[in-house]
Amino acid sequence: MDEVSENDQEGLIELHNYCTSVYEEGDARSALITMLQSIQQAKSGVDIVSGTRVKTHFARPNWRQVFKHVTINHPEQRIGVFYCGPQGLVGELRHL
Repeated sequence: MDEVSENDQEGLIELHNYCTSVYEEGDARSALITMLQSIQQAKSGVDIVSGTRVKTHFARPNWRQVFKHVTINHPEQRIGVFYCGPQGLVGELRHL
């Protein structure tokens, strides 16, 4: 992931890493990890979890929000999605 983000000189690629098997969003432990992650990211530009510049999000993604964000930030662009996860989610992503 880090190599892809470093080679993207035109800002066309947007990478997000979602860790869905940790504590639920809003859990105190998740909040602590997120706080430490934000501090580390601000100081060094490196994500504390992935060790790359790609930020790790804790909890399941809100796909509508993700696609809305990408659409706003990349208007008039063709958007591709590369996904790694349960097979059952493929249909939902295609629908969006």
